[in-house]
Amino acid sequence: MIGFITGRIDHMGTNFILVDTGGVGYRIFMNTGDLARLQVDQKVKVYTYLSVREDALQLFGFLSYDAYSLFTQLITVSGIGPKMAQGILSASKVDSFYLAVKNRDVKFLTKLPGIGKKTAERLLLELKDMVAPEGLQDEDGNEVSFNENDLDDDTTTLGAVAEGLASLGFRRDEIDAVLKRLPVKPESTVEQLLDEALKMLYRRG
Repeated sequence: MIGFITGRIDHMGTNFILVDTGGVGYRIFMNTGDLARLQVDQKVKVYTYLSVREDALQLFGFLSYDAYSLFTQLITVSGIGPKMAQGILSASKVDSFYLAVKNRDVKFLTKLPGIGKKTAERLLLELKDMVAPEGLQDEDGNEVSFNENDLDDDTTTLGAVAEGLASLGFRRDEIDAVLKRLPVKPESTVEQLLDEALKMLYRRG
């Protein structure tokens, strides 16, 4: 697998660059933010991900390892392929995206290309253990981490459970009733509480 490529930019397209390295030209698809920082004849180092499909091999590139890392995490989410992941990186800064996931900001995520409410909720669920860049800070200067313990706050945890139940089609009154009965403990995780809530709801049904 090609980890990164260094060379001279020979040509720039609307969503790609051609990098000349040792007489070989690599076509690398890039997000709009990175493209705006480049120009023909510039020497670059591009972190790359090789997408392998039956009908094509495509290189996706990034000027920072943080963007590359986020991209590789995004494409692990069901329904998000390389092109959609690259579109997300075109529409959002890396740190803004990590903070949106940490804060469970569905409104922010649904503004990104190709992300509807259901996809945003699935993204939050599947990226709950995502690894943020070391030293990433929020607006208050606090270091951002993505640990299950970040969900220990009762309001945040119950909010996540409510979102999960709503995505499964339960009514608001059903959700409110079961949330009042959930045995929330400091060590409780969203998955544990969601499982308990579903047991309660199905017993009532």
